Amino acid sequence: MTSEVQRRPAAAVVSRNSLWSRIYGLGSVFGKTMRDSRRATLVVGGVIGLLLIGVSKAIVSEFNTVESRKTLEAVILSVPPILQGLAGRVVHVDTLGGYLTYKYGNFLPEITGLWSILALSGTLAAEARRGSLEFVAATAMTRRRIAIEKLGGHLVSVTIASVIVFVSVLIVSSFATLPGDAIPLDAAVGFTLWLALTGLIAGAVAFATAQFVGRGSAVGVAGAIMFGGLIVNGYQAPIPELKPLANLTWFGWTANHIPLAGMFDWPSVVLVAVVAIALFVVGIEAFARRDVGAVSAIPTPSMPGPLAGTRGPIGRTIGNNLPGAIAWGLGIGLFGLMIAGSGHSFLDQLNKSPEFIDLLNKAFPGVNIATVGGFLQLLFVEFGFILAGLAAATLVAGWASDETSGRLEMLLATPLARRRWVMAGAIGMFVGLVVFEVLAGGGIALGVAVAGGELVTPLVGSLSLGLFAFAMVGVGVAVAGVFGSGFAGPTVALVAVVTWFINIIAPALQLPDWIHQLALTAHYGLPMLGQWDVPGIVASIVIGVGGVAIGAIGMQRRDLRG
Repeated sequence: MTSEVQRRPAAAVVSRNSLWSRIYGLGSVFGKTMRDSRRATLVVGGVIGLLLIGVSKAIVSEFNTVESRKTLEAVILSVPPILQGLAGRVVHVDTLGGYLTYKYGNFLPEITGLWSILALSGTLAAEARRGSLEFVAATAMTRRRIAIEKLGGHLVSVTIASVIVFVSVLIVSSFATLPGDAIPLDAAVGFTLWLALTGLIAGAVAFATAQFVGRGSAVGVAGAIMFGGLIVNGYQAPIPELKPLANLTWFGWTANHIPLAGMFDWPSVVLVAVVAIALFVVGIEAFARRDVGAVSAIPTPSMPGPLAGTRGPIGRTIGNNLPGAIAWGLGIGLFGLMIAGSGHSFLDQLNKSPEFIDLLNKAFPGVNIATVGGFLQLLFVEFGFILAGLAAATLVAGWASDETSGRLEMLLATPLARRRWVMAGAIGMFVGLVVFEVLAGGGIALGVAVAGGELVTPLVGSLSLGLFAFAMVGVGVAVAGVFGSGFAGPTVALVAVVTWFINIIAPALQLPDWIHQLALTAHYGLPMLGQWDVPGIVASIVIGVGGVAIGAIGMQRRDLRG
């Protein structure tokens, strides 16, 4: 009689992720979010920090006496209120902190806001559309925890960037040479918190909205509120009609919080934080309670088959991108309507300052800037360009999702050639831009009609938005063809933001002219006043058409990427 001795099966080895991997790496949803946002964190914090340090150094060097500061303050106070607009409130501008806030403070929340909008609009919605979140949601991890860890990763990233900004403000304070230039610790804290929270609340709007209408429309809604809020808040004093609108945005709430100038309004900062938290909760709960990736498109009339995306790649691109094009067009159109409609108040204020009209005539010889079109040129165009660029980024990302989601592999298994897919997608995006332009131009035209201004010139001038978006689509298609579709949308958004940043900062900092010329929008002339620069038009067309050609060629020479 024999017996067999059976060896006990070895216990399963359970590998555990290290603490470092969970915090920064692939060991958790939070860690992956931190890893994915590492470059953006350093870029945003570094850019704002270097900007504060560089500008402050220039201010201290150029205005290094009490007399020069008093002269600077007198010049600023002499500017008519209607032209102070996008600058900050005139509070202690004879000090370093006061002038820094007045000159550049209002633009910094646009940088942090854009970062948060682009990050939080897609952190759940974009991954849900690609299908990657379905695998994570199939694990024991709850949806609520996934959303919280995704959001927590961005909050920590913003905190790291804010620490960089805070250190930069302390460095700026060390430049103090005159009375009042030193920035107290509480002022540095107040400024940093304000900057972080005003950026986060813009992202919170996109985060909550994206769970219902998708990433593209959410970016449009949040971007329009952010840029529109900056403008209506800046002009609420000289144009009383804008005050109710300004009080609906965080710029209006925190108008009296100017810590670098010694003014504090902590309740308004708390209000921004409370509203941001509420929006984050809405976004988390919506993600937890709705089907993954389920969104409600903006209602549109029923479309025939060719436009519904059922008859070829062109129709597919048009059908997929039409809701986003409509959302962006309506958003920018309403923005233009609001600005153009207040043009009569601008003219009334301007007519009270003949000296400033003479100054404008010298700055723009041969151009009647004292018109509704002139008001749009001064106030609307720059922000219209960046919104048009972000609209193009949305359309490009929608088209590129064919490859990033894996659908393109099935499409190319049919007789569809790669070059045709690229060309058809580009045509579909250009059709979306036509829809976008019609809606945006219609809003501007209606606003001009309400203000009683000349209609044709601003309406034709609004085509500059479409031209810029056309060029940005070309950039996106070229990047998608050569480097991969996953890089296309973010690259277009980055180019649009950098273009806007150069066009604003280069003249303000008196940088070399060649730096300013790098911005495509610097070559359009004064379109809202009927003065076009031909090189800008030609460059936009060449970039758009050439980008599509490059993308088509590049697509034939590389492997598909997920």
